[in-house]
Amino acid sequence: MQIEYVGASTSLGAILGLLIIATAVGPRFSRKTILLLDSAAYVAGFVLVGVAPSYTVCIVGRTILGVAHGVSTMIVPVYVGEISPKEYRGLFISLNTAALNLGLPVGFGLAMILESQHLNVTKWLFVINGALSLLIALNYPDTLSQEEMIEEVNVLIKVFDDNKKAQFKDLFTQRNTLQALVIACVLQIAKQSSGFTALQYFSGYLFRLTGYASGMVGINQLPNLLLGLAQFMMAVGSLLTIDHLGRRRLLLISTVAMAVGLVVLGGSFVILTGFEQINSPRCEGYSRCGSCVLDTKCGWAANMGQCMSQHTSRPTMMDSNSVVLLSDTCHLQSTRDHVGSWMAIVSLIFSLGSFSLGLGSIPWVIQAEMFGQALRSKAGSVAAIANWLFSFIWTVSFLQLAFTITLPAIFWLYAVLLVTTLASVYWKIPETKGKALEEISANISGLGD
Repeated sequence: MQIEYVGASTSLGAILGLLIIATAVGPRFSRKTILLLDSAAYVAGFVLVGVAPSYTVCIVGRTILGVAHGVSTMIVPVYVGEISPKEYRGLFISLNTAALNLGLPVGFGLAMILESQHLNVTKWLFVINGALSLLIALNYPDTLSQEEMIEEVNVLIKVFDDNKKAQFKDLFTQRNTLQALVIACVLQIAKQSSGFTALQYFSGYLFRLTGYASGMVGINQLPNLLLGLAQFMMAVGSLLTIDHLGRRRLLLISTVAMAVGLVVLGGSFVILTGFEQINSPRCEGYSRCGSCVLDTKCGWAANMGQCMSQHTSRPTMMDSNSVVLLSDTCHLQSTRDHVGSWMAIVSLIFSLGSFSLGLGSIPWVIQAEMFGQALRSKAGSVAAIANWLFSFIWTVSFLQLAFTITLPAIFWLYAVLLVTTLASVYWKIPETKGKALEEISANISGLGD
């Protein structure tokens, strides 16, 4: 369970960060001040993770990073949406997602280089990354002229008056606002029900089952690098098309594509692991390498074609025919293994790439556009909490579900949940491209008509 909570601790931290900003920090500080505080939290989290001497310190560091990430996922789309021209608003909000996806291939590429050179300096990259984020935040420009500042003050006076009147209960007592909030939350739930977070966290774990994560030094990061590149390229495709195709159409394309990818991914693991449940009391009960290495107490003896306990004696002789060589990764042997492995890698990359095309950014874009100024940050906090709550649920339950209902079944479950959840609100989602925020807010009352 430790590996699950390493991933899930970030989601719990994000929920905590959103609760703080919604109740204490958000109403008292400007967007820029919140972003500066958020950058400081990133620094603290990166330092703790980078130098963590124990599992507990690592969890604490990742929780702090979760707090920072939760705040940024809510405040950045709102802030960018408020300062962007309406004809480019979707582009600029999606640019944030594209930048996040750029970090994936950069990170995996650095890991390949460092691993191939046998350099153990990864922890210092965390520290440097945190310091850079704070330096960038400290240099956010203030570029308003005196005349623009006077105009801005007049606008802010009206905003503050509206904010004083707006309360959290208004999200739930006004019918049109409640419907918009339901749409925002369901979009975030659908996004997480696709299994994206779990697939992202455990992609390296899944690649081990395909046999392509155990080759030459450094090469075992190649599938992850390709995955990161695919996500970045699709995120760029999203920001280039979102203001032309529209939010709803791009969301539909992304959803259908990811659902197809998840169905194929499930089929690939039928080949690799079958429908074996990972609960055998004896390792010898597993007939396939994929099922065997999922069970942490077992290892695959490739030279014997058999699953055995990790407590089996390690080799003391060089003759591979007379010793037991156990591995926690699978090695490709038959044509069936090669077909299943390539299906798994391609469909996993395709699924997460399809996610980045629309599902990854459009829920944030839409929720930043549907609400008036007075309720925008409050509604954003509630929707973001829904996002991170379901992120935690699916991350912490992934391996247990995989062990209980099998890997193929969990990918098919994700596909069904994604399609059905999104379908429940798809026809209620307003098309917001090219419209001013105030115009969208004024039209949102028609949602229930």
